[in-house]
Amino acid sequence: MSRLFYPRMAAENLRKNKSFYLPYLLSGILVVSLYYMLSAIKIMVVESGMKGARSMGTILQASVPICAFMALVILFYANSFVMKRRKREFGLYSILGMEKRHISLVMLWEVLYTAVLSMVLGIICGALFSQLMFLLFSKAAHFTVQLAFQIPVGPIWWTFVLFAVIFGLVLLYDIVSVFRSDPIMLLHSDKTGEREPKARWFLAGAGALFLAGGYGLALSVKSAQEAVGIFFLAVLLVVLATYCLFIAGSIAMLKLLRKNGRFYYKPSNFISVSGMIYRMKQNAVGLATICILSTAVLVTLSTCFSLFLGEEDILESRFPREVQVTCMDTKNPRPLLDQAAEEHAARYGFSIKNEIGYSMVNFAIAYTEKGLNLFPDGSADYNYIGLLSCITKEYYEEYTGESISLQEGEAAVYSTYEQPLDAAIQIGETSFSVAKTLDAIDASLEYNQMGLENRMLVILPSLDDLEKIVADYNRNNPDPEMFGEKYLQYYYYFDVEGEGDREAYYNTMRDAFNERVDRLSIVDNIDDARQDFYGMYGSLLFVGIFLVLMFMIATVLIIYYKQITEGFDDNKRFHIMKNVGMSNSEIRKTIQKQVLMVFFLPLGLAFLHTAVAFPVLCKVLIAFNLYNTGLFFLCTLATAVVFALVYFIVYQITAHAYYRIVQS
Repeated sequence: MSRLFYPRMAAENLRKNKSFYLPYLLSGILVVSLYYMLSAIKIMVVESGMKGARSMGTILQASVPICAFMALVILFYANSFVMKRRKREFGLYSILGMEKRHISLVMLWEVLYTAVLSMVLGIICGALFSQLMFLLFSKAAHFTVQLAFQIPVGPIWWTFVLFAVIFGLVLLYDIVSVFRSDPIMLLHSDKTGEREPKARWFLAGAGALFLAGGYGLALSVKSAQEAVGIFFLAVLLVVLATYCLFIAGSIAMLKLLRKNGRFYYKPSNFISVSGMIYRMKQNAVGLATICILSTAVLVTLSTCFSLFLGEEDILESRFPREVQVTCMDTKNPRPLLDQAAEEHAARYGFSIKNEIGYSMVNFAIAYTEKGLNLFPDGSADYNYIGLLSCITKEYYEEYTGESISLQEGEAAVYSTYEQPLDAAIQIGETSFSVAKTLDAIDASLEYNQMGLENRMLVILPSLDDLEKIVADYNRNNPDPEMFGEKYLQYYYYFDVEGEGDREAYYNTMRDAFNERVDRLSIVDNIDDARQDFYGMYGSLLFVGIFLVLMFMIATVLIIYYKQITEGFDDNKRFHIMKNVGMSNSEIRKTIQKQVLMVFFLPLGLAFLHTAVAFPVLCKVLIAFNLYNTGLFFLCTLATAVVFALVYFIVYQITAHAYYRIVQS
């Protein structure tokens, strides 16, 4: 036998089965390309020398294993579908005299061709588009980089090794499947009668319980801290519920409809319900996977875009002016801060304006029905944990321009806690009667750097009240190592005006304030913070888009192969229904109705999952200091509309292949 027999036979098999192998090959090229681009961009970012490159590189690196895992899942799914459709072909080879080791050699060459084409073309495409993607990443992170064509060698090697291992595992799986198979069974696999699926009520009930548990957990979350811990458990329950409900719940529901004689014994319902029972048996796992991937696309894109677009909201609440300086308020530091700011600004050709300042003290608290606890331990309920800030009436009025009337022993309070305020509030050893409650405060005063959802601002008559609260706190502190010592903090903000060198001005600003001000704490500016924010959230958006592309490849692949499978199955059903007297139009209408129901069921459930997850996702975003629920809603709505449109386009494209097979 010629040495080229097996390579030629493998090449001919790929050509004859191109309707199966072409999507497989395209998927391989895309996942190789995406993996290479992600790895290469990580290297480019780290070597670019841009500010924050290390942290951005860490975010990109964290996404590389996820990308590798998705590539493994996608290639294994595509390969398993191809092998399933070729069972009869392998059975025929055995009947014609080929031993299993010979079939394994053919498979070796088929996998080798697919692997080489996928890796070579994928790396070439990745190398070409990685430059464009790096520029887009730099744009998202608001960094200016010099355009220089480069192809990092390391990622080429990593990509080759990873996908050589993946395709090796694919080949091993195929060979083991062939050696464990019966040639006669393979040959007649497509003529084996299909049994009606049983209604597995226990599994359907478990799915309903899992769904109720996941939804219940998501809807019961009341705080951002609780949301971060509970969200992943809720996701796990919903994933399990989705698979259980598609595998068992859908069939159980259809069988209940069949028991309803008044509904079932109508021509259209009779055929639709009977056909749907078998469709759900064949496609349940694939449909559940489409639903999970669709939900992942909706959640990932909406949250990443919300964080990226909401950066300016976060910055505006954090920086009421361009520059922020904080220090310990052991004595009135305002004159020293003014002097340091003016001298340093003049040194670089700037002037300062719009100066504001105030003294404040912050406490991490637990506020329950029993009152306000300044020393919450680890057993405190997250729903009651929050941030308490105390400020004087004088500073509040100077800062906001609002006038508040307070007598000694009175307080004005702003609170985001659900429980209503009492007539008096006890802070440490001092009690203040609540003279006024505020419905809203300035965004910068509401800004919560600790990422806590619950926020309380107490406005007191004088600075002496603040000092007494701090003294009482430090005296009664049960564990100074755990809770720390409290000091009054002075917050100082100002804008900078002029045409000088801002970068040099900002770089030397802390040293200038250190010369004048004792116990300096924070010296920050909005320009550096904006660069850091865009670097981090731009990286998250970029990684999110990459993961969404992986999810979309998997989704489209499952949809395409599902359509092909149903096309071959419905081809037989088409002729059976025609033989029993149904017209072509009735048959097409019945099949189309079933296909549409099966196809869009995962999308509808994905929208439901996303809608239920929306409140808990809002809480999760609060941990990132994004409180703009309206922005998140618009991003989620836009993502859902765009994804539904893409999903429909994919359906239309794959439907052509489906109807071509059905009518052949």
